[in-house]
Amino acid sequence: MIWLLGAALASVTLAPEPATAEAPTVLTVLDDDGRPRSGETVRVLHRPGLVGEAEQAIGITDARGQVRWTPSRGGVAHLRAGDAVHAVHVQPATPRLDVPLLLGLLLLGGLGATGYGLGRRR
Repeated sequence: MIWLLGAALASVTLAPEPATAEAPTVLTVLDDDGRPRSGETVRVLHRPGLVGEAEQAIGITDARGQVRWTPSRGGVAHLRAGDAVHAVHVQPATPRLDVPLLLGLLLLGGLGATGYGLGRRR
């Protein structure tokens, strides 16, 4: 029972912050007393609670309680190591272009509609 309590109180730390197509992030899994938890399976759940959520195994922690991870996709993710869950935001390698492009198209459409409306008033 004491071991189960320790598993529930484990912590997960990351260095550096995860980003796609960057250097690997080192995940460290520690128990409540700050000791490394070796042999712990670490999994990532991308887009938790949303359509298209996907879970994949990252690896098993070594004697130092560490495993390396290079994220394959950006966005919100949950890291799971035993009973410990750690929410992270993975930075995409390149900035998203769809939002500025959509805003630009909306601006052009608004300007075009305004110009058309002003031309019809004459």
